[in-house]
Amino acid sequence: MKNKFHPLLCCNYTAACVRFCLLLLCLWPVLRLHAQERTVTGQVQDMAGRSLPGVTVSLKGTSKGAVTDAAGRFTLAVDQSPATLVFSFMGYETKEVPLEGNASVTVKLQEDVKKLGELVVVGYGTIKRSDLTGAVASVKAEDLTTAGSSTVQRALQGKVAGVQIESAGGNPGAGARVMIRGVGTLNNNTPLYIVDGVQVTGIDNLAPNDIASIEVLKDASAAAIYGSRAANGVVLVTTKSGTPGRTTIRLNAYYGVQQLAKKLDVLNAAEWARVSNAAHDAAGQARLQIARNPDSLGAGTDWQDEIYRTAPIQSYELSIGGGREGSVYSVSGGYFNQDGIVQVTGYNRVNLRVKSETTKGRFTFGETAILTRERWTDMPGGWGGQGGNPVGSAAKMIPVFDVYDPTAIGGFAGAYGPVVNVANPMAQLHLESIKRDSNKVITNVYAQAELIKGLTYKINLGYTYNGGYGYDYQRRYQVGTLFTQKTNNLTETRNEAHFLMLENTLNYSNAFGKHSIQALAGYAWQQNRYKYTYASAQDLPDGIDQMDAAAGTRNSGGNMTESRLISLLGRVVYSYDNRYLLTASFRRDGSSRFAPANRFGNFPSIALGWNIANEAFFAPLASTINQLKLRASYGVLGNQEIGDYRYQQSIATGLSYVTGIDQHKWFGAIQQSFVDPNIKWENTSTFNIGTDLGLWQSKLTLSADYYRKRTTDILLEVPIPGSAGAIGNPVVNAGIIRNSGFEAGLSYNGQGNNFTWQATATIATASNKVEQLGTGGQIITGGQPSHHGSATTTTKVGGEVGAFYLVKTDGIFNSAEEVQAHVDKDGNLIQPNAQPGDIRFVDANGDGQISDADKVYCGSPFPDFTYGLGLNGQWKNLDFTIFFQGTYGNKIYNGLRMDLDGMNLEFNYSKATLNAWTPENHTDFPRAVINDPNYNTRVSDRFLENGSYLRLRSLQVGYTIPGAVMQKLSLSSFRAYVSFDNLFTITGYKGYNPDLGRTGNILDRGVDYGHVGYPLARTATVGIQLGF
Repeated sequence: MKNKFHPLLCCNYTAACVRFCLLLLCLWPVLRLHAQERTVTGQVQDMAGRSLPGVTVSLKGTSKGAVTDAAGRFTLAVDQSPATLVFSFMGYETKEVPLEGNASVTVKLQEDVKKLGELVVVGYGTIKRSDLTGAVASVKAEDLTTAGSSTVQRALQGKVAGVQIESAGGNPGAGARVMIRGVGTLNNNTPLYIVDGVQVTGIDNLAPNDIASIEVLKDASAAAIYGSRAANGVVLVTTKSGTPGRTTIRLNAYYGVQQLAKKLDVLNAAEWARVSNAAHDAAGQARLQIARNPDSLGAGTDWQDEIYRTAPIQSYELSIGGGREGSVYSVSGGYFNQDGIVQVTGYNRVNLRVKSETTKGRFTFGETAILTRERWTDMPGGWGGQGGNPVGSAAKMIPVFDVYDPTAIGGFAGAYGPVVNVANPMAQLHLESIKRDSNKVITNVYAQAELIKGLTYKINLGYTYNGGYGYDYQRRYQVGTLFTQKTNNLTETRNEAHFLMLENTLNYSNAFGKHSIQALAGYAWQQNRYKYTYASAQDLPDGIDQMDAAAGTRNSGGNMTESRLISLLGRVVYSYDNRYLLTASFRRDGSSRFAPANRFGNFPSIALGWNIANEAFFAPLASTINQLKLRASYGVLGNQEIGDYRYQQSIATGLSYVTGIDQHKWFGAIQQSFVDPNIKWENTSTFNIGTDLGLWQSKLTLSADYYRKRTTDILLEVPIPGSAGAIGNPVVNAGIIRNSGFEAGLSYNGQGNNFTWQATATIATASNKVEQLGTGGQIITGGQPSHHGSATTTTKVGGEVGAFYLVKTDGIFNSAEEVQAHVDKDGNLIQPNAQPGDIRFVDANGDGQISDADKVYCGSPFPDFTYGLGLNGQWKNLDFTIFFQGTYGNKIYNGLRMDLDGMNLEFNYSKATLNAWTPENHTDFPRAVINDPNYNTRVSDRFLENGSYLRLRSLQVGYTIPGAVMQKLSLSSFRAYVSFDNLFTITGYKGYNPDLGRTGNILDRGVDYGHVGYPLARTATVGIQLGF
């Protein structure tokens, strides 16, 4: 692969290093300690021996303090004797330890049952962990920052049972698509995201180091408080807050490189010419002029080497936090830059976050503000050719052709002659510039007052803004004889999304005798506004990208939408003697997206829990089983993410028709579709049973759940005759999908001499079944894998969503006798165009011919189970983290191989074609014949592959500088590490990446188009984490 030096890259890297060094030099004199002090070092652990990062260590009677690092270690200067250290951490009992002359201490903190609930964030507040009855998964900050991921959701992949996180594209800055507990609708399956109490559209713009914890609400007991927005689950994100005491400064920085993780095996120029000649000879056609002398061609152009590169990735984050009793603050800022492994592409992000909270008597005030600036340089989507985007074109472009042609308009060579229109991928990348900018703001302010003992009123005002700008400039070009654009064209877009919310809640908490109760009541109001505009212009002068300079056609347009939601909500959490638990919640939502008759929906839930380990009869087992809880819940959730104005009639203008004797053309408008004015919510009823188990003081923990979901009133387009006079089909509530599954998370903590470790495992299953669809006989198809061929997926009653229905193959005809023997019941040839070497297809419906009517069920795009396996540990100052993630049992339709292995078009081909069937060499690969008269490349199980995989998702090794050295450097912590992402993948899939995810359409899941994706990168980074 060619790696070309670029002076701009060197300048950027040098500038980043200079900024980093200047920052350290500026901070150094401020943070030096001048007093003569002795140094005390130590480590803080929980009772199971797990390291506790973030513990506040203070010198009693003074303002001096420190915070433990990721390994639970701390260093503190002590200038008094005798001295006592105070260790405090949320969820644990505060502990005082006299030093008694010790220079090093190891401290273990006991979980505080009274404070334990502070660690579990749920909707509109927190619940004691012991009182939790819902299916809630928590991810700690250290699990997010050690994965080396550029986005938060990718760092979550495989760490939460029941949460499927898939690639939304490997391009720089691409996020992930998240699906909680399988598919529940044919519409939007995206969960609801809440950041510090504010609803957002996604969390990939957040810096991973800014996050304190993530809670995933999976069942109705946990999620029903969010009502109509919670059918797909809820992801709650809490960002980091300051802690009282000494001001802490953290600096995290890393720099790394990325490379293509896997290269496809395609033919070089000489090999392609030989295969092409054989294919034309078999078809009785003249050989292509460019292929007539294979030996003179050599290797030709390796188009994959041309477009892929080794690309840098870097991140710098600085945070400051602290405060005093009753007032805390946290401020952070960061810069992230990722060049893509595909030339030209890239992404950068600038983050700024401010968060504070102040308590004065009975009053508490706080705010959060998160500002993000993002910029993408995207890969062009294609010029209408058969290659698709540059990734697809690099695989399919014939290697005989050159990259550059100085005499051509634009300077790039291209294909010519009687070949398929696959574009020069380098020309695509450099002759079209696509950029996107995004400015995002997430902010909220709140005030809280304790009205009487136990009763608190809170008002929360939230606002988000997302302003986007798009730029697409196409230069004029002549690329070969197949791609011509005579003018420079420009398209610019702008969009703005405003979200405003106001919440008023009352919280009551009280404990009396063996009873404990928490109650919540509230009112919420939300408003969404979205505006989009675009403008385009043609025939701009060379080098000028301003609309007003265009000599050709100009166009503009736009749209605007608005919606509102009002809600009443309530929840009661009751515990008797910390043994018997009850949680009940209710939400009533009213949405402007529905007609007045169906505008309001009710979403209740109830859950019961039993802490068996707290029963008297369980006491003899307490030393072994310290936790055993049974949980059960049932509730109804909703989905209002159907788009705006779906119940209202729309009119299309600008249409014309011709009538009368003089055939006069008349312009007018037409009704676009019929609508159902009575459409209503999609409702999901959920049943969940689960257990939480802890053994040997929670050295071993297990959380397991079984669930069943049934979504009714799914919105579908029901076909109507064209004679009805509308362009589209009406949208009605006409679908039912059932979903069920099992999920479990396991953790074990061990320790030995100077060594502690933790092993984790998650596993989840999810299956779905369509119970109703449209009028009963409706079938929905999707997933057309290439520029040719039919749909690959079918959704119908009795089956699952987006299942693969394909024509089955039955080997290869090895003789003319076998072809003649493949007949129907009447003795007619089933494949009249077949010859020896062609594929034998199964006539499943027995009609004597091979067509789409012969498609049968061949597999599922959904895995039998997903899993994650993690191991982390530390030995003295060394630490490591290793994490595997994968799926099992899912299928992938390889649309790219459909083109590379096919002979119906003049592409480049895969190496497999070198082993094509011949009369002398009977193989399992069909004969080489151009134009494919037997249609060997039809949509069939030939291209359906096993999508299971096991991936080494991340590997990180770190070293924490000893306390004595840090003291001399005036640092509280100093850790250096190396990290590797996507080191290897074990899979039988032949494409770039089995974790190809899906498009926005659930029916396309598991279909690798090949011409629209972006390959996976393997990444290596080095980084430092400093504390002052």
